[in-house]
Amino acid sequence: MQLTDLYIVRHGHPLLNTGLAYDRPPGPPLSEVGRAEARLAGLYLAGRNVQRLYASPLERAQGTAHAIAAETGLAVITEPALAEHRHDETFDAVRARIREFLCRLEQDLVPGVALVSHGSPIKAMLQILSREQINLSGHIYPNGNPVPTAGIWHARRSAQEWSLDLVFKPVVATPAAHVPV
Repeated sequence: MQLTDLYIVRHGHPLLNTGLAYDRPPGPPLSEVGRAEARLAGLYLAGRNVQRLYASPLERAQGTAHAIAAETGLAVITEPALAEHRHDETFDAVRARIREFLCRLEQDLVPGVALVSHGSPIKAMLQILSREQINLSGHIYPNGNPVPTAGIWHARRSAQEWSLDLVFKPVVATPAAHVPV
């Protein structure tokens, strides 16, 4: 059995102005909006062929993953390779850890996996899976992210090629203080 479906989820909207470093654990937790977004992502994934759920160790990704787990019945597996792009890390280093993680995923022998991560690692993953062919110019969200908060890219393998589609964007009524990140 080989990996055929990857659901690549960006964490839900984080709580702002916490004073916590954004790029190091624990990082900010989810805001009220982020919790609602994460639940919607979980409802979307509940009907999909997902056997494993991996998440970055940062609190906003863990909160998103646990909301997904509540809807899917999956256990959350913490994966350091999915962590936020640190301010002292190059994008090439992010790409290297994502590439290594994707190689490890191929050994899992499960067809469907969901990953909860952050904008930069998701961008690296999309580039790697598309063999550098993806055009993300139509997918620029706040702060240059390739997916909105709690949005989901679906990577589907046919033969040895991956097709990539942004399949889910949560719509949550937001309080006036909500600022996209």
